[in-house]
Amino acid sequence: MQLIYRTALALACLGVSLNALPAISAGTESPQGTLPAGTITQQPVASPNITEQKFGHWALQCTSDRAMNPPCQIIYRLASEDQKQIATVISMAKANGGAVGMQLALPLGFAIQGGVQISFGSKFSMTAAVSRCTVQGCLIEGTAPEALLAAMLKETTGTITLRMLQGSDVVLPVDLAGFAEAYKAMSTRS
Repeated sequence: MQLIYRTALALACLGVSLNALPAISAGTESPQGTLPAGTITQQPVASPNITEQKFGHWALQCTSDRAMNPPCQIIYRLASEDQKQIATVISMAKANGGAVGMQLALPLGFAIQGGVQISFGSKFSMTAAVSRCTVQGCLIEGTAPEALLAAMLKETTGTITLRMLQGSDVVLPVDLAGFAEAYKAMSTRS
């Protein structure tokens, strides 16, 4: 399965450590404000044949390139308040057989040995191991568990908790506004 939002591009967007990030805000808003749900825009940075449709804080990206399978993914970007730095990127795509592939790109500067705590609502929590790191950031990659998807479809918020090298925790918020709609739209196109 290929994710449209390439690993290298996700990590290039991060290119900072957690210590360098100013205050963090959730969502995919641009400095000009949010686009209404269903608005389609071209994304020239990734590829001229990729369109992006906004659903709250989530976006559906699809390609017209028939060689790409699956053709669509959903994506969430957590940016600093000034929108100049990306703290994390979550991307998900449907694979053959209905499984959902997930990639979480994180900045450098945290202790990877204990993994990353991912929580949605008060009932779902899991620890995910870091798959690999590069000079730009670290990735968690794999198939999204059914319980994770169920929680994301039900809840309104979540968190990604990173343990810093000094022992303190950094909690990155995940706003699920628009996730269910983006997921449904991706599912109908995959």
